[in-house]
Amino acid sequence: MILNEIRNIMKEKNIDFYIIPTKDPHGSEYLPDYFKELEFVTGFTGSQGTAVITMDEAYLWTDGRYFIQAAREIKNCGFELKKQGLDGVLNYGEWVSENIKDGETLGINAEYFSHESFIFLSQKIREKDVKIIDIDLIGELWKDRFPLPSDDAFLLDVKYAGKSANEKISEIRKILDSKKVDLTIVSSLVDIAWTLNIRGMDIKDTPVLISFMIIENDKVTLFTDKTKTRKIEKDIRKVAELRDYSEFYYYLKNYEYKKIYLDPNSINERIYKSICNKNEIIFGNNISENLKSIKNDVEIKNLEETYIRDGVALFKYIYWLKENAENKIGEYEAAMKLDSFRAEDPLYISNSFETISAYGANAAMMHYHATKDNESIIEPKGFYLVDSGGQYYSGTTDITRTIAMGELTDEEIHDYTLTLKSHINLMDAVFLKGTYDLALDGIARYALWQERLDYKCGTGHGIGFVLSVHEGPQRISPRELAVRMKENMIVSNEPGVYKENKYGIRIENIMRVIFDCKTVDSVFNKFKTISFCPFELKAIDVNLLTDRQLEVLNSYHKEVFAKLSPFFEGEILDYLRESTREVIR
Repeated sequence: MILNEIRNIMKEKNIDFYIIPTKDPHGSEYLPDYFKELEFVTGFTGSQGTAVITMDEAYLWTDGRYFIQAAREIKNCGFELKKQGLDGVLNYGEWVSENIKDGETLGINAEYFSHESFIFLSQKIREKDVKIIDIDLIGELWKDRFPLPSDDAFLLDVKYAGKSANEKISEIRKILDSKKVDLTIVSSLVDIAWTLNIRGMDIKDTPVLISFMIIENDKVTLFTDKTKTRKIEKDIRKVAELRDYSEFYYYLKNYEYKKIYLDPNSINERIYKSICNKNEIIFGNNISENLKSIKNDVEIKNLEETYIRDGVALFKYIYWLKENAENKIGEYEAAMKLDSFRAEDPLYISNSFETISAYGANAAMMHYHATKDNESIIEPKGFYLVDSGGQYYSGTTDITRTIAMGELTDEEIHDYTLTLKSHINLMDAVFLKGTYDLALDGIARYALWQERLDYKCGTGHGIGFVLSVHEGPQRISPRELAVRMKENMIVSNEPGVYKENKYGIRIENIMRVIFDCKTVDSVFNKFKTISFCPFELKAIDVNLLTDRQLEVLNSYHKEVFAKLSPFFEGEILDYLRESTREVIR
């Protein structure tokens, strides 16, 4: 067992505690296979987790999205699950603080800890006489480690991006100048990709290039594997100096007596330690994070067209699935079929994340993934959930539908209708300009809370443009760090009901924040839904809907038919018409 080998090295190096987060040197949410050390050690395949290993104990912390999945995956790897966020469960920092003793040593790989995470950990143990050392215990054990990606990078055309790299760099420099700093170091892969209009294939389904970037007043330097940029090198050199990825930490030694702007949530602790002693550090969010969260007019036009085409692909899939309900289709096979419908689009690049194709009880695991060798058969009864999206040159999509495969129980219909009520309530929300994203979360949950139900995840997240399917800073969630919603921010709307060993229900659309009206003393915003695919009429108990919810449902379906019908004819058009028919009491 790999856990025993780690402990042997810990004993040899006099390390009492060792922490492994789900991170890479860039703070990425989804990781290149090369950096999946937590999965290698624990067996856990989710996108968020932290392992703590001592000589006697080993725990994995993860959040409510992964409780069921994690418990299954770590079962034979020597780890116990800590359900992060539940009452009475200490977070990993608190647990370490309570259990580590004076004089003991804590080991971490500082490249996998953002400066903010490192400060969080340090503060938890500040009252203990504990030594923290930067050490890699996994590298020498992972003999068959995956290689780093090698696919070529490409440029995203301005006709899709809306702004050139020079325009974006100019905007960033103006803000740096206003902050009176000399330079900023950017390690976030999505921010580098957005700024330079470069995309890569270094993370599955997230088109980024493993790199670091430094923006100064007179130059931009990009550190990456130059073999991947050969085809676009001439274009890159128009905006940035190219250096090899391996030079980055050595290059940082050039900076002395500078004012350097850093995002403590993405810059890793090794970077910080490399520059903090000889320079003045000014902290704040990546400047590009706020800029890219508000989509420009070209991006919006592309996105709205892309979501219609993506809705066409999803509806083709739903029609195919219903027509073949008796044919013992497996979850994995079904997901591959959906991929094939999306791939018919000439602007399709890849999925935007691994499709969640989950029948029955499997859907109670929010991030369940079927495989060719481990899948359930989709039976002609109950619910099937499909959460999927695509990366297109014209935008990134994400949409979830829960589909009735046959007869439903009263409980299933009741819970689907509650989920739809929650979805419609947020979809229909009107709110003051400048409202915090946190304040909107309860609007969605209210219908479920009334029946003492809840879902252990956020209600919505931002979405990148040909970038990560999860993007900040906006996020409709009960988190403490709130962000003001602004016009042309994009956010998902995805409440759900998850009942272990029964089923999972999720309904997800993507929305844009738009202007609503101006009154005597206030300005109001609202949401415009930009994804189009019918809800499951068979699963709705109309008597549970208010008159307004019924009105919104029918209005949405009328728009779905108008947007999608030009792409269909014959029987599938008839099915679309039936799926979007007006619902009355």
